[in-house]
Amino acid sequence: MLVHEDVRSNPGSKFVKSDVDRWLIAAVLGLAALAVLFWPQPNGKRDWHTGLRHPALWVLLSLAASFAATAWLPGRGIVVLGLLPFLGTLWPRRTTPPNPPPQPPRAAPPPKIMSRAEALDVFGLTPSTTREEVLEAYRHMLWFANPDHGGSEWLIDKLNEARDVLLKR
Repeated sequence: MLVHEDVRSNPGSKFVKSDVDRWLIAAVLGLAALAVLFWPQPNGKRDWHTGLRHPALWVLLSLAASFAATAWLPGRGIVVLGLLPFLGTLWPRRTTPPNPPPQPPRAAPPPKIMSRAEALDVFGLTPSTTREEVLEAYRHMLWFANPDHGGSEWLIDKLNEARDVLLKR
């Protein structure tokens, strides 16, 4: 059993006195770190990727490493423990992948050309309709399509398109 100089000079100290005890503590801390790593997440799944981000895991692993280092390097473990903060800077940072470049906007589909039958349907006319009847129906429907009377720009566009199809403009 190896005893540190601090323990010999101060018999009442609280230091762990044997390497076996240190390895045992390191093993318990390592097992606790594994428990944190695979602990069920709030969604009920055991996701180790999420566990890696848990601060308790890294605290337990740091403590386990420090106890293992002091058991392995009696009297020199403090040096290794002092280097632990610098080891974090050597660890590769986890970065999120860059956002993919935005897709160019899709071109609008070509406008559907209204057929003569659809145009007649818009005004409620028959195929044997005259030019004057088309214009009269257009003016009548245009009054209702006006936004002031509950219509919309879209409805006005449809009426204009139907009129143009029937008058072959």
